[in-house]
Amino acid sequence: MSRHDHRLLPPELWLNIIRWATYAPPGLDVPNFEPFLGSLDHDNKGEADAKAVKCAVVQVCRLWRDLALSILYEDVKVGRGVQFLVEALGKTYRGEQLGRCVRRLELPYPHTGTITNTSSDLALQILQHCPELETLVRPFMQGPPDAVRYEFPIRSHSFLNLKRLEWWHYNDATRSGGINSLLNVLRHSPNLQYLIVGGEMWTSAQTGNVLELPALKTLRLRRINPIFVHQICQWRLPSLVHIVVDFPLEQNALDTIWQVFGARLCTVEFARHVGFLLSDQITRFLRGCPQVKTFNYFLNFTSPPPIFEQQCALQCISLHAFPCGMVTDMITEAQERLRLHLAFLSRSSFPALRHIILHGDWGELRLDPRFVAFEQTMISKGCSIEPSTGGTHSCNQSLSA
Repeated sequence: MSRHDHRLLPPELWLNIIRWATYAPPGLDVPNFEPFLGSLDHDNKGEADAKAVKCAVVQVCRLWRDLALSILYEDVKVGRGVQFLVEALGKTYRGEQLGRCVRRLELPYPHTGTITNTSSDLALQILQHCPELETLVRPFMQGPPDAVRYEFPIRSHSFLNLKRLEWWHYNDATRSGGINSLLNVLRHSPNLQYLIVGGEMWTSAQTGNVLELPALKTLRLRRINPIFVHQICQWRLPSLVHIVVDFPLEQNALDTIWQVFGARLCTVEFARHVGFLLSDQITRFLRGCPQVKTFNYFLNFTSPPPIFEQQCALQCISLHAFPCGMVTDMITEAQERLRLHLAFLSRSSFPALRHIILHGDWGELRLDPRFVAFEQTMISKGCSIEPSTGGTHSCNQSLSA
């Protein structure tokens, strides 16, 4: 191809090629719920490779720079070069400020410490340069949390376009308020649709004021303590329909979640964590959420419950076959666990169940005589068993078909 042949292709096609070449799963986090998203291993190398490709692409020619510059800046992690980042986001290219390209921002807590009244100004400047921000991440802090000091109040910021928030809570940071306070950020995020929370909340961090998140549809619970659960249960979440649980919470705190929100939920998902092997969490969830339509869980990471005799509204169950390294050597136990899971699914009282969606590698499992018999039993009951198509909302697509 000559150096001018690239002009023969329309810009839209080049943009698709560049997007394909620089995509690193999970890529930009979307506000929509997708089964098992975030419960599988994150490819850090793929993410680094994609960033390197983006940096190379914008240097090829003016056309590619015009097409790919927005892709280069759409996902930003605040690191050591904070001053350089502020200057870069404030620059204008072809009449548009580069900060307007940012859709996802990862802002570690060390950048919002308040040793002086102005020590967090650079972080606030970054936020001000990103008016189209859709995803904000306040990640788990690497190193001792007390290495960052919070001695002065920090200002608030309006997140009018924010749709997804991933928040690891630190009580010391919360004392400084503003963008270090979960409740403050939530109050300034009226269009938030997806919230992920983790960490332990102290009683002093609670507030008596009622918080309403009118657009929130999905809540993901990482490892949080009962006080944090109590705080969440005080919120008004009129649109909440999906809950993902990363870990069985202590003191049966999940029972409180099911009691408060269970009647309105459409989807419940248990993430990939061996904690779900230690006790029967499925029975407790089904009793607390009798109207739930979709349930997703990892077969090898979840304790098989006894037969569920109560009437349940479940229409779709998604099963993931991701292997559990802690039990791969226990062949007898693994086979017995499979038998119990299949018995639970086939013999429980799920009169509305019409779809079982298989995610992951089910090659050998589907050849198991017990699974063959299970599949025949479910088909005779009017329930299909089918592999995931790899697209979005496999269960929802099946339910609407």
